[in-house]
Order: sequence, then C-alpha cells, then structure tokens
Amino acid sequence: MKGPAELIRSTELSNYKNVGPIFEWEEGKTYLIVDHVEVQGVPGAILCYSNPPVHQVGNPGLDAYLEGLERAGEKGGLRFLILYGPNDPVHAGGDLKESLTRLDRTMEIKKEKEAAGAPPEELDQLYDWADGRLEKGIALHGKVRDLAADLRVVAVCGGGMRFGGSAEIALMADYIVGDSRSGMCFSEAMIGLVPGWSGVARALVKAGPLNTSYMAKISREVKAGDLLETGIYNSVVEVALPFPRKEKVGDPEEDKRRYQDALREHDRAAGLLLLPEGLRIAVCPHEEIPGVRGDERAVLAREEDIREEALRRGNPETYSELFGRPLAEVRDRIRELGRPLAPQSVEALDRLLKEYSASSFDERGFVRREADADALLYRDPRLRAGLVATLGQTVADYRG
Repeated sequence: MKGPAELIRSTELSNYKNVGPIFEWEEGKTYLIVDHVEVQGVPGAILCYSNPPVHQVGNPGLDAYLEGLERAGEKGGLRFLILYGPNDPVHAGGDLKESLTRLDRTMEIKKEKEAAGAPPEELDQLYDWADGRLEKGIALHGKVRDLAADLRVVAVCGGGMRFGGSAEIALMADYIVGDSRSGMCFSEAMIGLVPGWSGVARALVKAGPLNTSYMAKISREVKAGDLLETGIYNSVVEVALPFPRKEKVGDPEEDKRRYQDALREHDRAAGLLLLPEGLRIAVCPHEEIPGVRGDERAVLAREEDIREEALRRGNPETYSELFGRPLAEVRDRIRELGRPLAPQSVEALDRLLKEYSASSFDERGFVRREADADALLYRDPRLRAGLVATLGQTVADYRG
C-alpha cells in the first residue's frame, strides 16, 4: 500500500511499534486499514483512509469505516484511536459526480411515475440512495462516539483544506491535531445541502453556536489558526513544506509519475511532523492535552454580520447578472460578493440552530435531526443547480 500506510507500518517513528493489522480493505488505489500499535508501551489503534487524489468518501469507503471501527472495538485492551490519512492539498467530502448522476436518474424515474399516478410514498422511496448514505454517516458518528467512551480518539488533519464529509469525520474525534496549512469548510450550503454526518452537532460541541453558525451558514474556508482559537483544533503543528506542484516536461505520463512521487514524499515528510503530535496527545496525561476552554473561544464573526451575509448571499437575485458564468471569468465580483448560498440550506440551518440549547443538548438526537434536514434537501429540485454549478465551477442559479 502506497501513501500514509507506509509511515504507519514503518520504523521511522520514535517510541512507536506497529503490532499488526486489525482490519484491511482495498479497492483499486483506495484503502482503509486499522492497525494495532503501541506508543510508549500504551496499546491503541490507527485508522487510515486513503482515496487519491482528493480522498472523497464514497459508499464503499463508509462501509469500510464502519467495519474497521467495529473491529477496533472488538479488539479489546486498546487505550486510544487515531484517525489518520494523507497529507495532500485537498480532502473532499462526497462524490458530487455520483450524486448528480443518481439525482438525474431519480428525477427521470420520478417524472415517469408521477405521470403514471404513483402515490407520494412510492415517489419518496426513489431517494433511498441518499437516505442510505446519510444513515451510514449517522452510524459512523455513533461508532466513533461509542468508542470514545472507552478510548481517547484523536484525529490528525494533515495537508490542506477539508471540505464537507472529510471535515465532519475528523470532527467526530475528541481531539484534533491540525497541519498549519490546513483548514475546514462546510461547503454544503453552497451546494444545496447541510452537513448531514454530524458536522453541525460536533462543531456546536467544540466551538459553540456562533462559530458553528458562521461555518455552516456562510460556508467560508476556516484556516488552522482560527480553528485552534475557536476550539475545533487542540493543537497545530507548523509544517513549513510547500505542496507539490505538477511539472510539465512534455510527457503527460512522466508529469503524472513525477507528481505522484512528489506527493508520496511530501506525505511522508509531513506525516513525520504531524503523526508524532497525534500520538503524543493520544497517550499523554489528560491535563496535558492542549485546547481552549469554552469561555476562551475566539469568535469568527458577529451574529448580525452572519445574518446579513447569509441573507445577501442566499438571495438568488444578488447574482442575477452572473448566473451560469464561469467563476474564473467573474472572479473579482465573486470575491466581493462571495459564492451564492442555496436559500433552502440557509433556511434549514436556521431551523436547526434555533433548536440548540447548551443546557439540554442531546448530541445524538441533534445528529438525527441534522440528517433528516439533509434528507429533505436531497428532495429539493434546486439541489441539481448546486451540483451542476459546483462541478462546472459556475455561478449557481437557485431561483428554482
């Protein structure tokens, strides 16, 4: 296995021993492993998922996550779990191309069934593919949190920006180590969805309602320094390495090979900086775990500013002269306005966040409501506009 598994199974880390595999799954270049390891004699496990080039988490990957976590729970005697992966420039969430293909097919069949007089419940069942994926996301949150009752769960966010599901899976952990070049973006509101795999709930736990509102409703990229100050990250490791760039030597195959080699070497070098901090936090005394208290959290934006921006960017008429145009062509205008937000997503997030109460917060119940809200948005016809615009890098038209 190439990529991050090489470091996990090497002898390059100090006070570290890889005892052997607990679980392995592989499909093409994609893999998920769970290895039994020891750090300073303390037993634990590392779960590593890799799906190059942008590490989307498709349904087979979710199934592997669920089985891998189940096996880790059955192992017994473990004291910690590390969630680890590649230290690459981008980490995506779901596979939007797959979602668009499924949505188009669903809408085509729905139109035929409506014409034939099918009842509403039969039409609703056409979206089982979306509901099933959300159920797996809920189950993943549940398994991680169940393990966290007995193990210290630490996520290592190496590399660059994490979008959607890649951010949500890391947020399921108790503690997060961040690469200084990294960040998180709840990009769902720019597509027509909400974070449906517990992202809102976990951000509420770690960063409070105001920062969660900013991250989820505004869909802006939040960098490592701010994630540390708001309580999302517990520690940030300075990684002074440039991300590899593709070279052009006149031979596309040689260009590809060189880039892959550069990514592999970069992944190892960054991992040698990041993984030791994750392992340290996994085994250190609890009082030595870094992080900010709730009353020390930085605030990313004022409530009134979040409300104003969400209203402006969630109003399709703000972009009336830009619909369908390539983002690169209108870069300066979009930099000024921000990318369009799907109004249905903003409305759903408003409803969710109004339900939040710190004194009576039920995380698992909130995660269920979060997924239910996302399921409804899959059924909103405006979702297609968001998927098409995101994949084509154009300005979305959410007028419906």
